[in-house]
Amino acid sequence: MKYNFGPLAIKNGTVTIISRSPCWDKDFETIERKGKGHPDTIADALAAKISQSYAKYTMANCNGLILHHQIDKLMVLGGKTKVTFGSGRFINPIRIIVAGRATYSFGKKKIPVNNILNKTILSHFKKNFPLVGAKNIVIDNYLTSYAGPGTIIQSKGAIANMFNPKEKSQVRGYEKLVANDTSYCVSYAPISPLESSILKIEKYLNDKKTKKIYPWLGSDIKIMAVRNYKNVSITMCVPQIAKYVSSFEEYIKNLNLIGRIIYKKFSDILRCYKIDISINTKDDYDKMNVYLTVSGASLSGDIGVVGRGNRANGLITSNRPMSMEGVNGKNPRYYSGFIYANLTKRIAARIFNSLKKPCVVEMISQNGGLLKDPWHTRIVTLANKTAVKNIIEKELADTEKITLDFVRGNIENF
Repeated sequence: MKYNFGPLAIKNGTVTIISRSPCWDKDFETIERKGKGHPDTIADALAAKISQSYAKYTMANCNGLILHHQIDKLMVLGGKTKVTFGSGRFINPIRIIVAGRATYSFGKKKIPVNNILNKTILSHFKKNFPLVGAKNIVIDNYLTSYAGPGTIIQSKGAIANMFNPKEKSQVRGYEKLVANDTSYCVSYAPISPLESSILKIEKYLNDKKTKKIYPWLGSDIKIMAVRNYKNVSITMCVPQIAKYVSSFEEYIKNLNLIGRIIYKKFSDILRCYKIDISINTKDDYDKMNVYLTVSGASLSGDIGVVGRGNRANGLITSNRPMSMEGVNGKNPRYYSGFIYANLTKRIAARIFNSLKKPCVVEMISQNGGLLKDPWHTRIVTLANKTAVKNIIEKELADTEKITLDFVRGNIENF
């Protein structure tokens, strides 16, 4: 038995290429997507956007540095509403609980964390859920600036100054670019025709152009699809906005209309499959229980939490490899759960697009190990090994580009 501990135990990264076709049973799939208005997706989006806003601010005001923060414990608590045909309103507000950690100062400069939170959250709601006014939102800031385990009185360097740095060398992720944790991230390429169709149709239904045509169409669109061979069964939740639906008859008319549109779009994409679609199966017409909402999103009593929704590729897939890592809100500079989630996506896409071979890409970090030298990288593919290694080396060399792309708004993980 061989073992080491502390810094001596950090290993050089290894790359293993398994020369076989990735394991994926092409005869069956189970796929879920939680749409833009699902509370888990809202929580992921808010966490990501707050992290992005915070990083932008500190880069612009703190010598180009992203100060330490993590917003990956955010929760959305739906408010109480009163809804009927033709109208709807909030009686008690939505609560956004922002939990995690943030740096509140750099040298003598104070970071306006509360202003960043409030501006980002209210802007997201105004843009995506315009029927939710600022008066309907309460923001609770539970971000701490407490040192984590591994920091003691005698500690020195960036870890000791994580929340009160005075210069670049005291900012975590710049003293040395090492992984903050042990994380496992995995991606694959290509996605299947059914996976692709689900992404396209949810995005179409939640597109601004679509909403202009059908203003009653809500955003909490959830899709669950089961495929056995060529038979595809799809069940969906499609909410309507009470303000634009004057009667039960109009509600039914809208469902018929959107059902035809959805069926045609799936049929056009999945031409070789037999498709069966169910919509709003929870409705009970005798009891007048119908999916009518104030805002179109599931913000009435429902609860959303970061990491419980879509994986980094926008899907929840049962017979594909996936990580349970909650990507959104993690520090985009050196949190391995964020960096490797996006790095594996890029490597998988590049292998498939360049070498035309399906692949699965896994990366596992070692806490304290160099971020650009993952503890283990494993690729399952029939692609040429030398070409695959070249792609990995190139993408690892460009690791820091992921951070910049995120801050610029070019990366979405929900």
